[in-house]
Amino acid sequence: MGEKSKFIGETGEKTVENFLKLIGWETASKGIEFACIKNEEHKKDRTHGLDFFFSYASPLVDGVLKKISISVKFTDNQYSSLPSKFKEYFFDLVTSMECFRFSEQSKNLLSSVTSPYTTSENIGLLFWLSNENSVHDEIIPKLSSVQLPNTFNYDSFYIVDNRRMEFVFTSITFAQNYSQSSELFFFYPDTGKNINPTIKRNFGNILPIEYINGSILPIRLENNQDSSTKLILSTIDSFNIEDLKRLISLSQDLTKSWPSDVIIAFPDFNVARHTQDVATAKSSFEDIKFIKNVKVVSYYSDSKSLQA
Repeated sequence: MGEKSKFIGETGEKTVENFLKLIGWETASKGIEFACIKNEEHKKDRTHGLDFFFSYASPLVDGVLKKISISVKFTDNQYSSLPSKFKEYFFDLVTSMECFRFSEQSKNLLSSVTSPYTTSENIGLLFWLSNENSVHDEIIPKLSSVQLPNTFNYDSFYIVDNRRMEFVFTSITFAQNYSQSSELFFFYPDTGKNINPTIKRNFGNILPIEYINGSILPIRLENNQDSSTKLILSTIDSFNIEDLKRLISLSQDLTKSWPSDVIIAFPDFNVARHTQDVATAKSSFEDIKFIKNVKVVSYYSDSKSLQA
């Protein structure tokens, strides 16, 4: 049993390591151990551990360094005992974060940061994955009523479950395959907090933590051969004509007419069923030049993709 548990744990860590590479976090440090400085409070005799740690200068808020402590929980069985296990996993990660911020390991890792920043955020990121469940299974809504203590010192806490990982993974691989001659970037919109022209970036290789369990993923494709650009807006939600209108409007606001094409990708778009809805949604917009370059697709490939 011990060997199997070890193998399952290593499989989970490898899964997350490959995912981090996909989202531009490939420089994340792995397998960090450090002393517990609150032994009695944390109920630890000696050490804490983080599966990964990653930091980056936020492209969405000027002067903020995101410090992300990552824990991986991977089970070969179905998701179960959600509230109690979540409390256990939460406690394990936030107590580790409290001690890590004062550790020599943290100082050494952050000493190599070259980007200027005026403040930093301590963020917990829990990957809670199941090998048994469908990739579409999600646990996040089932944890909304869990009461957590407010005595720990951290700025925010994110969870990635099967469904969220599948959404990000599938959206990125769809975009990579959509235009293989193009370079993929994550799009960074104007937030009102990223206004410094000397450091402002409109796109980049690093997926912001804010996107990691969001419902929309904005991706920019640049084709160096013909200098064309494409915006892909991928959504986790099923096709809906009202959502399509909102996404078309969002794409107008985000792009300010820079892309050659806008691709709005749903998980379940079906040409035979939804083409008339697309035409109806497009007719609501007056900018004909923009609308004619908007295409609606599914980011899942199966035989129905031959309908397009």
